[in-house]
Amino acid sequence: MSKSLSYNRHDITLVLLSICLMVIVFLGITLSTVLNSEYVKKVVSSDTNVTLIKNYTNQRLGRLVNSYSASSDLSAVNLTNKDVKKIINVSVDEVYSDDSRLTVGSSILAVISSKLKKEAQQYGLDINSEIDTVIKSNEGIMNQIVDNDLGPVEQVIEQIQTIKRLIKTIMVVAAVLFVLLAIRLRIKVGSTMMFMHHLGTVGICTSILLALILGATYYPLQDLIVSNIDYNVRDVLYNVLNGIILSYISIIFMVFIVSLLDWGSTTKYKY
Repeated sequence: MSKSLSYNRHDITLVLLSICLMVIVFLGITLSTVLNSEYVKKVVSSDTNVTLIKNYTNQRLGRLVNSYSASSDLSAVNLTNKDVKKIINVSVDEVYSDDSRLTVGSSILAVISSKLKKEAQQYGLDINSEIDTVIKSNEGIMNQIVDNDLGPVEQVIEQIQTIKRLIKTIMVVAAVLFVLLAIRLRIKVGSTMMFMHHLGTVGICTSILLALILGATYYPLQDLIVSNIDYNVRDVLYNVLNGIILSYISIIFMVFIVSLLDWGSTTKYKY
């Protein structure tokens, strides 16, 4: 039997290996980006996003305190970039905890509370208890404002811990299958170089599958943002989505280049 015929007899195994590797890589990137709180904080806390969030939040806060003439001129109700980054860190941590209910509104008010108390202290006023009362009374309104704008996001991440556990289980199963199939393939081909050539083929096929899946998920997510998210937050989520997509693209490109080099350097062993 010629080596070319032997190569063709392993098509099904190569397809299964490609699918397993695609699942491992795609879900692995998802775990390290979308489902990783530190990565999300880094993307959301970019200078562009912080400015957008600050403008959006200050606009909302302006409406909220408009009826309070005594507080309308307080600098504490206008958030700075530093305040926004603090809110982002607290909010992302809470979102990615076991209790995934969005608490961005409460985080914003907590920052304002500390700023109000500091400002009052500068004027020699001992009104901390009054500030706590006002802040507490507005938590419901603030959280409702956030829920109106980010409700669809909350629905997606509501089961984030369950999703992470499911993804890890799927990755383990796919990894075990990949190893078993790779061992079987190595035994069947009887040649290390031929086996490496097959792995190069698998890598190339995996890259193509990953690119197709990325295209199939990116545009629906884009439509979800356009259809359901308040325009003030839309640009922020676009930036976050594009930042995460760039991570996927870079990994896919790397897998493709490495696999192509491996495949090309071992092509002569195909026959």
